[in-house]
Amino acid sequence: MTSEVRPVRVAVIGGGAAGLMAAVAAARAGATVTLFEANDRVGRKLLATGNGRCNLTNVGAGPADYHGARALVEAVLPGFGPADAVAFFEAEGLATVVEDRGRVFPRCGQASAALDVLRFALDEAGVEVRCGAEVTSLVREPDGFSLGLGAGARLRLDRVVLATGGRAAPGTGSRGQGYVLAAGLGHTLVEPVPALVQLRLASPHLKALAGARFEGRATLHVAGSVEGSAEGEVLFADYGASGPAVLSVSRDAAEALARGEHPRLEVNLLPDRDAEAVSAELKRRATAHPARTSSELLVGLVHKRLILPLLKDLALPHDRPAGELTPADLADLSRLLTAWTFEVTATTGWTGAQVTAGGVAGDEVNPDTLESRKAPGLFLAGEVLDVDGDSGGYNLQWAWASGWVAGTSAAAPAP
Repeated sequence: MTSEVRPVRVAVIGGGAAGLMAAVAAARAGATVTLFEANDRVGRKLLATGNGRCNLTNVGAGPADYHGARALVEAVLPGFGPADAVAFFEAEGLATVVEDRGRVFPRCGQASAALDVLRFALDEAGVEVRCGAEVTSLVREPDGFSLGLGAGARLRLDRVVLATGGRAAPGTGSRGQGYVLAAGLGHTLVEPVPALVQLRLASPHLKALAGARFEGRATLHVAGSVEGSAEGEVLFADYGASGPAVLSVSRDAAEALARGEHPRLEVNLLPDRDAEAVSAELKRRATAHPARTSSELLVGLVHKRLILPLLKDLALPHDRPAGELTPADLADLSRLLTAWTFEVTATTGWTGAQVTAGGVAGDEVNPDTLESRKAPGLFLAGEVLDVDGDSGGYNLQWAWASGWVAGTSAAAPAP
């Protein structure tokens, strides 16, 4: 008589997007799964994504949209890409809609609905969910892992998926605890820095600029070189700048600041035309309306809140008649409209960050299974790894994809 094969017992540490997907995948692959979440409920950070609407994925997501250990993305995304993520959620009952720039949202507009269907999937797959259960230690043993849960309590399981997230948005419970567990098992870290984060700028005009929102281009310069550039919404605030275009270059700014360098943010207020075209437009306006003031010359061209700070930065009187503006005045104004540059002094830190850049080094993980090369039986998923994406649904796509691959791999019978 053959003995019955016992299901693999898998612990998933972390109840964020990657952990939830990993738990579902492992359970559907036949494992007995227990999910450990330090918070009193799962998915707290997921509820805040997409301004509460949950930008599930991006239909065009590919390796070029990611930073860090891109080799992991190249291996993982083909196994669970954007179409797979959409199909998963649709199958669980969440209707989706594709919006501008390929961003996918729940049709109902509620992140809570995305979390609800994930919870339904956990229940239906038989996953045991333990909230308020922070894993404080992780020890590899000859036949599995020993998990410490505080107050001396320990549990033994066969495999572990580490999906604790990074350090961004600590109010949701992300404190970098997964880095400590991974380091204890021999992993090294690429130094984590905030990404998709607002930038603090040095300018005497920030108070006047605060609240100005427009479609522009943000370009980051470090030591005379362009480190990143993105088009999209720019939002000025009393501390500096935000908006998707700024967030997209913030990773490079944070890394430069960490190296002790002095990055500069260049903002193009009119990204659909070059400086020569803008200069010609200003000349046409001044010729057509010579009695209008220099500030009135710009009305209808850029956000009104930008006009006086622009002129002050050029020491150009706001009441000078447009007909008296010299070719040099118009050239200076054109330059500022297309390349207004500010010194970046800092980011708003982990509290303002949407995601973490850096994490467990990618070359210490098998790209096909996301299994640790340092501690076999340990699998890693989501933000704890040195992978971060641009703004627009890419980071959740990485969470779903890496969670699926890690969970499925963790459930596989031992060879």
